[in-house]
Amino acid sequence: MRSSMAIFTILALLTLLSCSSEKKAEQTKNDPIPVRIGEVRHVQDHELVSVSGTVASPEAPASVSFLVSGKVIQAGPREGEPVEKGQILAAIDPTDYTLAVQAASAQSGQARVALDRAKDEYGRMKFLYESRSLAANDFEKYKAVYLSAKQQMDQAAANEKLSQKRLADASLHAPVSGFISKREIEPGETASPGHPVFEIVKLDPVEISVGVPETDVHLVRIGQTAAIGIPALPGESFRGTVRVVNVSADPGTRTYMARITVPNPGHILRVGMIAEAQIQGDRVLDLMTLPAEAIVRDPQGATVVFVYSPDRGSVYARRVETGTVRGREIVIKSGLSGDEAVVLAGQEKLRDGVSVSVTADNAPAGSPVAPKAKEVRQ
Repeated sequence: MRSSMAIFTILALLTLLSCSSEKKAEQTKNDPIPVRIGEVRHVQDHELVSVSGTVASPEAPASVSFLVSGKVIQAGPREGEPVEKGQILAAIDPTDYTLAVQAASAQSGQARVALDRAKDEYGRMKFLYESRSLAANDFEKYKAVYLSAKQQMDQAAANEKLSQKRLADASLHAPVSGFISKREIEPGETASPGHPVFEIVKLDPVEISVGVPETDVHLVRIGQTAAIGIPALPGESFRGTVRVVNVSADPGTRTYMARITVPNPGHILRVGMIAEAQIQGDRVLDLMTLPAEAIVRDPQGATVVFVYSPDRGSVYARRVETGTVRGREIVIKSGLSGDEAVVLAGQEKLRDGVSVSVTADNAPAGSPVAPKAKEVRQ
């Protein structure tokens, strides 16, 4: 009997404890959620066109190849290394070309001796012919010998120059200053005429190749400035100038190619990097902005903000259309009139119609005020 009474007493105590916990949980659940609110910021600024693209060289990469064939005995800079115009990039064995120059030089010397002899003989025979001491047919023979010797001399001189050029072409020089982006030759390999073995790109300045949407192309013109951000270089910012805007759209994307020239004296911008650009338009607009953290997404993925109603002491979600990013704030294109009180902090726990308490430093008149100790930190 005593055992049954003890069990009954324990069950009663557990029931009382459970009811007390549920009441406390329900009370906690219904407590207003502390939030911090603020107003939409009104600013006047130039219209911005946000575009994205990639870093490119302002000129096509310079492909460098040998003009003669031979075994490579030297290959200099590798990918990523800087080169100056005229710098030797690679060389092939010059032995055959050196011997060819020597042979051509010897032939040129022999032709010069033969020409000098024929020229002297032609001069004496011309004197005799003009003094009527030599028949015309005989004079023509000496003249023909002289002209033939002159042609042979010209041919020998051309062969010598060609041999010297081939010897010079055995060394490959950089046609422009820049950086090696490709190297496809190694010592010991055989070079072929016309086969590219180096590729050189310029990195100062660079260009951002972007696609401007068809709806915004009328806002972009040559000479406008642009702010450039590179995701691969956080914390770095760059300024550029629109150099060209294409007159025809890409048939697949319906965007117009534009190129933005960006100074790159430190060579930290590299070809192929992803870039985000904001081109500054000519029109000055009245804009509404909010801190980026004030904007959240609803279960459907739409961008929303929570608007505070001081009469009800609660908040409700309102969908907004966002525009360009300006520093730490985002432009609100539509969805707000501009005079609403918007939740800036504490919105992570909110839902439509929930009661909130506003921190004392910015609470509207007549709203329930939460103690500052409960202020939500950003």
